[in-house]
Amino acid sequence: HTWQQASVMLDIQMGAILASLAIMPFTTSANGAGLPTTMQAVRCTAAVQKEGDFSTIVVQSIAVPKPGLGEVLINVSGSSVNPVDWKVILAGSGLPVRFPHTLGFDVSGTIAAVGPGTSRLKVGDAVWADLGELMPLHGGEIGSYAQFAIAEEQQVGLKPKTTSFSDAGTLPLVGFTTLQALRETGAPWANKPNLTVLVTAGAGGTGFIALQLARAYGAVRIVTAASKDQIAFCQQMGATQVVDYTKQEALDAVADNSVDIVYDNYGAPGTADKAMPKLKAGGVFILLPGKGGELSKHPRSDVKQINYGLCDPSHHDDLDTLAGLVDAGHLVAHVQQTFPYTNVPAAFNMSMAGGVAGKIAISVQ
Repeated sequence: HTWQQASVMLDIQMGAILASLAIMPFTTSANGAGLPTTMQAVRCTAAVQKEGDFSTIVVQSIAVPKPGLGEVLINVSGSSVNPVDWKVILAGSGLPVRFPHTLGFDVSGTIAAVGPGTSRLKVGDAVWADLGELMPLHGGEIGSYAQFAIAEEQQVGLKPKTTSFSDAGTLPLVGFTTLQALRETGAPWANKPNLTVLVTAGAGGTGFIALQLARAYGAVRIVTAASKDQIAFCQQMGATQVVDYTKQEALDAVADNSVDIVYDNYGAPGTADKAMPKLKAGGVFILLPGKGGELSKHPRSDVKQINYGLCDPSHHDDLDTLAGLVDAGHLVAHVQQTFPYTNVPAAFNMSMAGGVAGKIAISVQ
């Protein structure tokens, strides 16, 4: 009896004890277990009316959120910039964003508290996630550009053991997107020898991930396009042929009936029509929409077309797959520049300008 009383007192004081035992998880409130009551968060106070004018983005002190049923609280270390991070706050985006809106999708960090109904993750676990699934429910509070962030336990994975928090914070969204898109085309391609994959834009976020995954999943020939100063980077990531896009499109550099998979991660108008004669019978064209591209209006009956849309970040299984690839040396992060969370507008402007090799990281700690 005395031991039980002491145990309860210790749990109340430290918070993490019950979360590390095989008992009912302990909910650490923002007022307990040493957590602060307030935090710094990067918030957009109103929709951006003009592209590039991020004057409505401010750093504010707000309450540390409390994890609810099935949720965890992450002490954020790192995040990154994806185009969706600034597109969601543009006026007329049509996305379910409420203002003020805490920014940021990608997250890496450590579990600071767990809510009721959680069991897999424990306080202190090093984790990563893409918070996109929560937007419909928490349109104003999604953000990872904050010292703490809420996530559903099922969407949070254990961080790769061999990479830093900074690098891990740049991979979830682009990793989810490309892993799931290539899986739609049949990856991994263990039973398809001499497979050729063409990635329309190889240097950016989804592109440099696609080059690495294509190589890891069995492609022999990997073709892409990039600027002249990014050719060597694309080769390092796995491309066997890189076209200078200022002189030629990747599809112009390949023969008819020579490509198995076209991953159109750039999404320019007309790409699908141009891809049709380049694909082999049984080939696949998969599109990430965003720049006016669409599926071919003149499709081939022996070619499959897929309008991929958005990734599904709702479950950690794919994060676990990506972590395995990272720890096996098949997938690496590449950060062109890191910005502190206090300078997100500059990071967004760099992203909007294009030409980034890999990712732009956001440091929260």
